Amino acid sequence: MKFIKDNRKNKFPANDWFDINFLGNFINSDSKMIELINQKTYTIGEEKLTSRVLNHWYQEGIIVDDRPNNKGWKKFSFSEIVWITIIKKLRGFGLNLKKIKEVKQQIDFYNSKEKKSKCPLLDFYIMFAINSKMPIKFIVFESGQTEILRQTDLDLYNQFGYINEDFISIDINKLLDKILINKNVKADYLHYNKTAIEKEVWQSQYIDEDKSITIKLKNGKDFIINKEKVLSSKKEMESLLNKLKYVEGSTTKQGENQTFKIIEKKKMKK
Repeated sequence: MKFIKDNRKNKFPANDWFDINFLGNFINSDSKMIELINQKTYTIGEEKLTSRVLNHWYQEGIIVDDRPNNKGWKKFSFSEIVWITIIKKLRGFGLNLKKIKEVKQQIDFYNSKEKKSKCPLLDFYIMFAINSKMPIKFIVFESGQTEILRQTDLDLYNQFGYINEDFISIDINKLLDKILINKNVKADYLHYNKTAIEKEVWQSQYIDEDKSITIKLKNGKDFIINKEKVLSSKKEMESLLNKLKYVEGSTTKQGENQTFKIIEKKKMKK
């Protein structure tokens, strides 16, 4: 993550993933998705947030008041709804509005009037969380330093001692899952740090309960995975043969007993 202040207590090294995907691609993107999440289409009912509270937040500068003459009902973008939800959570953690304004100033670091995105840093991680099972965390340190980052980066920075303070953490995936009903944008905490091969082995062992799994490296480029399943009946075997791709079935007989099995074959890039 890019440094914003030299006096930060938690200084993170350069991150190629962030530089390529955010600074290299997203920040200058003209994506329809960016336009969509910044369209002013949402309203907030009094039961969720009173007009008195909203007006106070406008005055404190933690929400941008872009209403004509600062009067009337305001419509919010999806990105603003996410930010307002974060504000409410930060208030629940005990942060006052002055501290939350400092948080906002930090996530607004990349803002530009020329861009469709009103808050590119937050929008980037919103879109990444929606399209990925990777856990995304919005964290605020004791000193007020604020970061949005992937769980893998948080784990790495903790491991190498770059994080020197305690922090509060908001799970962006869970937050989005509550806003986007029936969209299922929850993070995959079991597999986020696993390779594709490790996921296959875990799935085979704990979910599919395969009898065996064989992994071979072919030509130094591709992994060939064979997963053997032992079945209780020929009908079950035929059902899986029709349902799954790239499978072979076989039947063996020992005395009066028959054994049915299939081998599912997969090819994965190294």
